Parts: sequence; C-alpha cells; structure tokens
Amino acid sequence: MRIRRDYSQPFFREPKRHRTRNTLIAVILGLLLGLSVVSQRTTVELVIDSLLGDPATPTPLPSELAMRAALQAQAGDFKVAAAMMATAVLERPHNIAYLYEYGKVLIELGRYDEALTYAERIIDLDASDAHGFALKSAALVAQDQAAVAIPVALSGLDLNPGFTPLYASLSRAYIDTQRWPDGLEAGERGLSINPGDAELVRAYAYALQSVGAYDEAAEHLERAIELRPAYLPPHFELAALYLARDQDQQAIDLYDRILAIDSRNARAMLRLCLAYRKVGQFARALGFCEDSVANDRGDAEALFHLGLLYYRERRFVDSRDTFQQCLNYDEGAYDLSCRYRLGLSHYYTGDCTTGWTLLQESLALAEAATGYSDTIDRIQQGLEAINSDLKCIETAAAPVSFQD
Repeated sequence: MRIRRDYSQPFFREPKRHRTRNTLIAVILGLLLGLSVVSQRTTVELVIDSLLGDPATPTPLPSELAMRAALQAQAGDFKVAAAMMATAVLERPHNIAYLYEYGKVLIELGRYDEALTYAERIIDLDASDAHGFALKSAALVAQDQAAVAIPVALSGLDLNPGFTPLYASLSRAYIDTQRWPDGLEAGERGLSINPGDAELVRAYAYALQSVGAYDEAAEHLERAIELRPAYLPPHFELAALYLARDQDQQAIDLYDRILAIDSRNARAMLRLCLAYRKVGQFARALGFCEDSVANDRGDAEALFHLGLLYYRERRFVDSRDTFQQCLNYDEGAYDLSCRYRLGLSHYYTGDCTTGWTLLQESLALAEAATGYSDTIDRIQQGLEAINSDLKCIETAAAPVSFQD
C-alpha cells in the first residue's frame, strides 16, 4: 500500500499542536537579541558620551582658591573669603602668602587669637619675612594690645622698611598709646611709599582724627572708600565723623550706601536709627531699630536703643520685653542701663514688686561704680514714684518692703 505525501507542505513540518509554542520561543529569542543589541549600543553611546561630554568639575587649585578669596575679601564678604582661604591653607600649610591673607581675613571677622596663631606660624617658617610681623602687630592692635604691637611692627620694619601694612598697624598702635606725633609720622612715612594702600590711608585718617584734624581725616576716609568701595569699615568711620560734626544728612546718605552694598547689615540699620533719632524723626528711627534687632537679635546695643524708643512712645509692654532681652544678651556694657529701665517698665505695666526689686539692684550697681550720678538720680526718682503710689503699696507682696 503506497502512502501518498502532500509535497505542498514542508517535509519536516511539525505537528500542529507545537506550532504556537515554537512561535513564542522565536519571539522571545528575537526580543533577547534585540535587547542585547540595544544594550551594546547603549554601552557604546555611554562611552562616547563620556569622551565627548562635559568632564567632571575639577577641584580648584589652592592658588585659584586664594585668588577667589582675595576677590571676595575685596568685595567685603569675609566669611566666604575665610572658608576659601582655610581650604587653600589646608592644602598648602607652608605657603606664607596664603597664611598671611587668611590671617588678615580672620582679623576682619574678629577672630584675633586665630590670626595671631597664623602670624606665629609665618614667623616660625621664616623669621626674616615681614609678613608675620605685620599680621601679628595688626592682630595685637585689634585686640587692644597696642603697647605690645609697637615693638613687633618695628621689628618687621627692620626686615622690610618698604612694607606699608607695618606702618598702618604701627600708626594705630602709637595713637592708641597716645603717642600722637609718632602715629602721624608713621602714617606719613607709609603713605610716602604707597599712597594707594587703603588700610594705611584709613589708619592715617584715624591718626588725624585723634589730633582734631577732622577735615583732613574725612578726606582720607573718602580716599580709602574710593580705593576699596565695598570695604565697609571706612564707610562707618566717615559716617560717625559726619554725625559728630552735625553733618547728619551726609551720615544718613552714607549709611544708605552701606545698605546698598549689604542690605542686611544690622549695624548700619542701628546707626540709621540713631541718626534719625538725633534729627527728631522718631518714626523712622523706630523702624530702623526694629530692623536692626530683626537682623541681629543678640545685639544688646540695638535692643537698648529699641527699648528707649518704645519707652519714649509709652509702649511699656514692648519696652519691658525689649529691655529684658537686652539683659539676656548683654555682656556688661548695657547691664545697668537696661536693668533700671526694665524696672521702670515693670512699674508702668503694673508690676510694682518686680520694678522695685530691679531698681534697687540697679541702685546698688550705680553706687558701686563712678560717674553715674545722673543715673542714680533717675533710679531714686523711680523708687520714690513706686513708694508713693498707693496702688503699689496696696498690691505689694509681703516679703518686699518699699521702705528699704
């Protein structure tokens, strides 16, 4: 019997029941092959991108950091400058230029002990380099150790008579020890070498003010500002000079200029508060004192002046709270002034007992010091007011005797 084959179908045709399964396998194999190709292509593209794309940002070299720090210091941003210089010094701990610039920035930030440490490090590295002596003398002057700073600055000038930062610290040190002719001479000698040293110009203005040459002092402070427009200390000094000479509007304009440079400068806000109070514009004064405290809540001086303005406006709850903050943050300078006014504020808000206690404490402090006769009179007037106030007598707590 012959078997007839259908030659229109493949010779090795699989049975119909396996057709779906094999098709699925083929699809899966195709997908895997495609993914492999895509994966290879992606890998290649990543390699190409890594070669042609933007490279990773390199870590700045110490020299670049030092240059950036110098620009930040020139612009008056000493905190940023200090952070950059700290990194540069960490990378190059024996680089005298970096140590010196870092020390100068530390002085601007009030970190005098640290500046002295770097000055000593420079001197240890090279005792023949005047930079260490310049930094050390400047830090000592800033620390109110002018008498110690003088021989240090002179030692530096023995090494390098042309290094003008030494004349700046020497001039200030002489003035602070009341050697006014020597201070003027040191400043003049330095300026004859480099009239473009802004810090030396500023130091010479300080010497001129000490001998009453206010017009010349103002001219030199204006020159210092021209040389370093974003450096704020000479702005403040010139504005204070204007106020002292009753050039109030010029002072106000200068404080406004400071705020244009540093819009959150609490010290400039406080000085504007005082300037406006001086010219009788109490509403503006109050606003600037409030702004100053808002930007630096721990400034006892600002709190004291804000409390005075509240007290003047008879806002005794506000003055009470503000004078209390003043006491909380004060380190001594405003303790008595804020304490007895806090006592008066308590009295005017109805707390006679606390008011009496604070005034008694203030009286003891004032009598133990010298030069407080006016303050003693005010305190005694407050005590007399409480002692004669029937409401206070009726509500006095038993342990407190107003006849003490």
